[in-house]
Amino acid sequence: MKIAFDLLELVARSCEELGIPYAIGGSMASMTYGELRTTRDVDVVVSLRGVDVPRLLARFPLSEFYHDEAAALEAVRTGGEFNIIDNERGLKIDLFVADDEIAERQIAHARRLGLPSGGTAMFSAPEELILMKMKFYSMGWTEKHLRDIAGMLDRPGAEIDEARIAALAGDYGLAHVWQAVQLRREKG
Repeated sequence: MKIAFDLLELVARSCEELGIPYAIGGSMASMTYGELRTTRDVDVVVSLRGVDVPRLLARFPLSEFYHDEAAALEAVRTGGEFNIIDNERGLKIDLFVADDEIAERQIAHARRLGLPSGGTAMFSAPEELILMKMKFYSMGWTEKHLRDIAGMLDRPGAEIDEARIAALAGDYGLAHVWQAVQLRREKG
């Protein structure tokens, strides 16, 4: 897990030094707010422009990382995603270009949190992270999103605004997924 946090810190530091707004999302963020689980990637939502791509990729030399500048530029153009892969360890950074209101909310409401190394990074707020996981689940993605959400909500001492999540779920047409989350929590 330490290796994944090292990679997370590298991408966070790169974005901050280049002035690229970002938020750590996915498993790394949900583990921060919920239950630990294994992961081999770091998901990052970025507000990225085409001119930022070469500067960002230069922070990840091809001698150590695989990346494809054309794929990154296409992701910026279409609002998609691209990867940076650590050649030695096989770990992956998935960069999701913010292309909708939910992704933009993840960046706008991000929280600066500590890392095991003593550094810090911007993490998606739990409410926006849950909203994004509900969106992915509704798109036919895996059941792990519901597990992650339930783990975050049921963590002792969790300070997550469930009323806000319910309202956002309604606003974004995800009320049915929020209901599925509640049913999963009731069943344990």
